[in-house]
Amino acid sequence: MSNGRRPIAAIFLIFVLASGATFAPAANNPSTTNPDWRLNGDYLRKIPSDLVTAWTAPVRWDGNDFLKLAAFAGATGLLFVFDREIYDWIQGHKTTASIDASRVISKFGNGGYLAGFLAVLYGGGEIFDSRPLRKTALLGLESFVAASAVIFVFKIVAGRARPYAGEGPDSFHPFSFKGRYISFASGDAAGAFAIATTIAERSDSFWVDALAYTAAGLAAFYRVHDRKHWPSDVFAGSAIGYFTARAINALNKDGDGVQVSFQAGPDSRSVTLSFAF
Repeated sequence: MSNGRRPIAAIFLIFVLASGATFAPAANNPSTTNPDWRLNGDYLRKIPSDLVTAWTAPVRWDGNDFLKLAAFAGATGLLFVFDREIYDWIQGHKTTASIDASRVISKFGNGGYLAGFLAVLYGGGEIFDSRPLRKTALLGLESFVAASAVIFVFKIVAGRARPYAGEGPDSFHPFSFKGRYISFASGDAAGAFAIATTIAERSDSFWVDALAYTAAGLAAFYRVHDRKHWPSDVFAGSAIGYFTARAINALNKDGDGVQVSFQAGPDSRSVTLSFAF
């Protein structure tokens, strides 16, 4: 199949059904085999169980979960209709500053840089003997892997042409492995939101949450800005990353989040930053 709208309905149906696993939070099942949350055999053996539980979440759905899926599918479909208009508007409003910023912001969703960030976070947990930091890093890694696996399936099944392919947003080449035909959905957006959501789930600070989601949002936006994806691609990828991380984190809740607080002094001229691990 190549250009045209004929494969769109089938591909969109597959996307809706496959994405369902990311929407229902998995049952709470804290790890007891690796209480210190270290990167070891116990952790590696736990990953498959978590992934299977998250991906089979639809069997435990209730009405609210179906409503979430319907809202997500509807929003993605609406964006799909206006992909060309939104994409052209963004391209028409690029500036020298926005192009220069791409050199930095484009790395926010890059898998290599995200892995490096998680490695630094985990290393900090080892250096300071902080279980919450290690757990945040390992749950971030697990969420990233889970979201990336889902995204990979979408990319291959949909075979959507990237903007730079010059074929338009309605061009699909199902089961193509060519780089220019793996636009739907955005892996960078999924990875960025998977890690941002993990950080937000583990933090009690509004500012930490805001910073994490701002970075993820910029990573998603710049995939359109840099002609790598259509708007519906990045929306779908962002949502998949977000809900996948929510499901993974729901499996591992035990009330030990990373707490960050900001305290202003009596004279309103001093600010104290404290971390409780």
